[in-house]
Amino acid sequence: MATLASVPITGCHECVALVTLPLALFLLLAETAVGGIATVAYLRVTGGLTQGFLKFIAVTYAIFGMLAFLIVLAGPPNPPAINTSIARGLVFLQGMLVIALVVNAVVIWRHKDALTGWALTLSASVLLLAAVAAALWPLAGSLLDGAAIVLVVALSAAVLGAATTGMLLGHWYLVTPALTNRPLLRAIAVLLVSLVLQAILFPLTLGGLAHGSGSVGQALGLSPVLTALWALSAVVLPLVAAGLALPTCRLRSFMSTTGLLYLAMIAILPGQLLGLLLFFIVASA
Repeated sequence: MATLASVPITGCHECVALVTLPLALFLLLAETAVGGIATVAYLRVTGGLTQGFLKFIAVTYAIFGMLAFLIVLAGPPNPPAINTSIARGLVFLQGMLVIALVVNAVVIWRHKDALTGWALTLSASVLLLAAVAAALWPLAGSLLDGAAIVLVVALSAAVLGAATTGMLLGHWYLVTPALTNRPLLRAIAVLLVSLVLQAILFPLTLGGLAHGSGSVGQALGLSPVLTALWALSAVVLPLVAAGLALPTCRLRSFMSTTGLLYLAMIAILPGQLLGLLLFFIVASA
């Protein structure tokens, strides 16, 4: 399999997208698992979730974590521009997250829902996100740009996790419509806030990459097609769908809310992937 080090990527955006696709796919799945379990933990603390949903969602995110682990195990990330020593540790950290997710799922299915399981899972999630940000840190042009990369990684996980959790929770209301709508409203609120912050911060981060132009406009102009698709899939469509889902949820029109959140999620998944590819293209320019 070709690696970023073995392909002449300068001036070849298609080559960059090709060789960084496995890394981008790993980040997409890992951030979904991390952001999802963090969103569920927040909703669990604030109340309103049923034991049945906790069982279902714990297994779901364990599967997401396993898929991410298989991808990073098959092809550990080794682009020369990132911190390769930390990147190689992502296999171990993702494996630890999978173990934590499985343990938490088993505990919940045994009707215990212990705080220890959640603490273990959230700790493994924080370590993984920190390692991802540290691996990408060399791409930053300054200390401030490095901090922006950290925030972008966290916001990406929040967007993916809130979108997936909200959509799945919306389906749960179709089975048990008498549940309070407060958890779903909170999930939508997290999604909306994260989408707005990401839409502002992500372009600024692209302009601050070490190998970028220093200009947001020039960075986004390196691949106009990817930029347009990212803006549509990761910003415009999700914001419209989630914005409309908020009032329908307040009205307890859960079928409409679920449909809108489903639309948001199916736009966000490819949108976030395209955003990662755009990130690596700008970093290699």
